[in-house]
Amino acid sequence: MAGEDATMEDLDSPSQWLVERARQSLRENNPYEAKAWLITAKTLYPKDFGIQYEAYSIERNAERVQESAKLFYIMFEQFPENDILWKEVVSFTDALESDVMDQHGKFLTDMFGCLPQHAQREILLKAAGRCKDYIERCRMMLLLMRRFPDVIPKNGVALTEMLIEAENSEYPAAPVNPYRKLLVCDVLPHLLASEKMTVSTSSAESQSGEDKEGIVSGISLAQVYKWLELSIQFYVSCTTAHNCMSENFDVHQSIVDTSIVAEVLDGQGPWIALHELFYLAAKKCGWVEICRIHERLDSKKYRSTNDHWTSILDLHHKLKKMSKHSLEEGTEEEVLEKTGLMFAAIILFLQTVWEYCRVVNRLDVIFEDSVEVNTQLSGNASASTAASDSPAPKKKKRKLASGRSGSPAKDDSKGKQPSHIIIDKNRTGEQKDSGKADCGSVSQNLSDDFAVSVEAWHLLNTYPDYKNDFLRLLDEWRVDQWNWMGTFKVDRLIYKGKYKKAVEFLQEQRNALEQDTSGNQELLIRGAIQLSCCYFRLDDHKRACEEALYGLQFFSARSSAGDNMTLKRSTSVHQGKLDASGNEPSSSSSSSTGGRCLRLIQCSETEVLSFTVRLLLSSLKQRLVTEGRNDTLLGHVVVLVQFGWPREEDAFYELLDRIRDQGGLRYRVFFSYVNNIDILEEFAHLYSDDSYNLDLVPLSTSGSGRAVTRGVNKGAKEDFRAAMERQVSRSDESFEPLLKAFLQNEKDSLLS
Repeated sequence: MAGEDATMEDLDSPSQWLVERARQSLRENNPYEAKAWLITAKTLYPKDFGIQYEAYSIERNAERVQESAKLFYIMFEQFPENDILWKEVVSFTDALESDVMDQHGKFLTDMFGCLPQHAQREILLKAAGRCKDYIERCRMMLLLMRRFPDVIPKNGVALTEMLIEAENSEYPAAPVNPYRKLLVCDVLPHLLASEKMTVSTSSAESQSGEDKEGIVSGISLAQVYKWLELSIQFYVSCTTAHNCMSENFDVHQSIVDTSIVAEVLDGQGPWIALHELFYLAAKKCGWVEICRIHERLDSKKYRSTNDHWTSILDLHHKLKKMSKHSLEEGTEEEVLEKTGLMFAAIILFLQTVWEYCRVVNRLDVIFEDSVEVNTQLSGNASASTAASDSPAPKKKKRKLASGRSGSPAKDDSKGKQPSHIIIDKNRTGEQKDSGKADCGSVSQNLSDDFAVSVEAWHLLNTYPDYKNDFLRLLDEWRVDQWNWMGTFKVDRLIYKGKYKKAVEFLQEQRNALEQDTSGNQELLIRGAIQLSCCYFRLDDHKRACEEALYGLQFFSARSSAGDNMTLKRSTSVHQGKLDASGNEPSSSSSSSTGGRCLRLIQCSETEVLSFTVRLLLSSLKQRLVTEGRNDTLLGHVVVLVQFGWPREEDAFYELLDRIRDQGGLRYRVFFSYVNNIDILEEFAHLYSDDSYNLDLVPLSTSGSGRAVTRGVNKGAKEDFRAAMERQVSRSDESFEPLLKAFLQNEKDSLLS
């Protein structure tokens, strides 16, 4: 009786005893006896979860799919809130989401599939509702929508709103975050591809309602537009963040999740993914013409930038023409197409700007992966090889010597002139040494990307139907903080001849850089060279030379410290036009046969030094034309023409004629900077003529100077001969050290 009393006091003991007997039978390898014990237990205690779960565990461990599913379904109906049961649900969902399926995972998946459809749906819905974490809840809802597409209309939009709200709360300033990634990469493609999802494209459809097939038509165009805006910002941020971080560039967002960036880049690629998502949205919104463009241009292959932009531009002109013939603002279909066209233009604009800036800024290895030869280059094909076929410095001299004759005409933006990017010769040599794609193909791709980005900017920034939304998006995305975009802005302004605006932007950029303690010297150098170009085109030659020498001093500082400075960025140095041969025209030549031209030079000491010398030469030559006798100015030009000899040989003989005409030259630093054998021989020959007075020898240590004129002073003759012999002996040495010393020591004189 005592034992029976104990059993009565503890009602669980009989059930637990029966469960233990079943376990014992299993340990003794007698599964049928174990089942018998559990059947007895379930009969006696039908509401006991432990007995039900034990019976389920036996079937699950034996991996009997049908039996396990049946017992789990009974438990789910009787004990829907049991925590142990929901741990099993987690194992199901993990298996359903897994890309790699092991044997146990396959069993769980098969077992879940054996559950009644309504049970599967209810389990996933309740699983999502039990998730406190937004990410987990989103995963459950995605799983539900993949298995049951009919729930998409009811739950899809709510899911997007939940993710957007969570992002605004936790990541207000970071477009690359887990919520945005789930929204853009997982949820939106599923929603937009669903046949169950419809979009209201007219006021008549604005009321949400469910028809007999369960399709909800309450999704507005405004929602789709918002999704597109978030998607564009996300994919552009992923693309640029990867490259910007790899070069320690100032990323335009406060937080960057590198794992998300890596995951996006490991897929089909941000731009292809963005184009595909845009295509899904276009089909939903009824952008018929945009869909035709997308179908014609395969996004999974390299898109011809020109072809893509031409298609967009043709559609723009078509819609514009239709609007002119319409008495009203346009049909509803036309308004829809214009919105689609705006998004298409924005995506292509951002893509081409990035591709251009990525190459110019050298943010990664530019000649691998994404740089391909585009044989459909429009315009003058010879322009792409101009940098290697023609001496770049000569073209630069002719360009500078023409003053402002190369300034852009007012109708440049209206004409369809081909644009050209010229990469200077040194860059070509570097490229050939690397064994990668030749410089010509890179120049062609840069030309395409730059031309399209400039035209797209013009269209989006001026046409009333696009401008307001475009400017709003630039502001919301904080594009002014995307430092790589500044490259395009400066080059676009220089290319369009808007030098004053370029100067304003570059000065603001310099002020910000100088306040930054880290001091990005590459950007300071690039900005100085671009400022120099702009000032020259504005006829402010003194400030142009000041800026060029300012940029050059950074290299001198590094060299004196024993640190070799390696720069990766390129800089646009000037803008002009090309004639039919791919060269820059003289002031009298017509530019109607060519197109606009933007030259790029590598931001290295060699290129910057070459640019500075050409700029100084051009400026000083123009002063020689307008001034009377100025021996110091004349002597400075003689020194500078040595650089790249014999390129300036003709100019030197013109200088020599001028010296003869004025009867001589007083330039006492002559022997400090001249070591060119041809120039020395000409001055030795000039000295032999009694009619010319040459004062070229520096003051003696005693402070007395001697005018070097043959036959007048024997001491002066000896000083001249000694100085000449000394310089002739140094004629085989490089001129570059003398040039650097000249620019440093004579800086004030050059600028005065």
